[in-house]
Amino acid sequence: MEKNNNIHYMTTENQHERRRFTRIPLTKDVTLYTGMQSWSSQIHDISLKGVLLSCPEGLQPKPGDLLRLSIPIKNSPAITMNIQVVHIMGNNFGAEWTQIDMDSFVILKRTIELNIKEKEKLRDDIRRLSD
Repeated sequence: MEKNNNIHYMTTENQHERRRFTRIPLTKDVTLYTGMQSWSSQIHDISLKGVLLSCPEGLQPKPGDLLRLSIPIKNSPAITMNIQVVHIMGNNFGAEWTQIDMDSFVILKRTIELNIKEKEKLRDDIRRLSD
């Protein structure tokens, strides 16, 4: 990982080594929480284990920071989970789930299932979750 002016960049090689779950392009407005504060943000892509988000104004996440994420889903309860910031890329940051309840996971899985082109990749990703 390269560091430049307090912004952490992952090289393409590192991204491919670390990324084990299929990412689905998804643009969606979401809410991030830290303690009693909340920020509006936007998802760029999502997987069964992680998400790429816009850095909202006023929030300067650092790798290791813990946040709560709420993703509204039409005609379903919101997907809610705890996430940990993994890397910063310009005005975006990548995070992975640290905790998600079963109901949110089922909705997340279904959302990915509806948007993934190769269904076998989803089955592979589900198997990787138990690794």
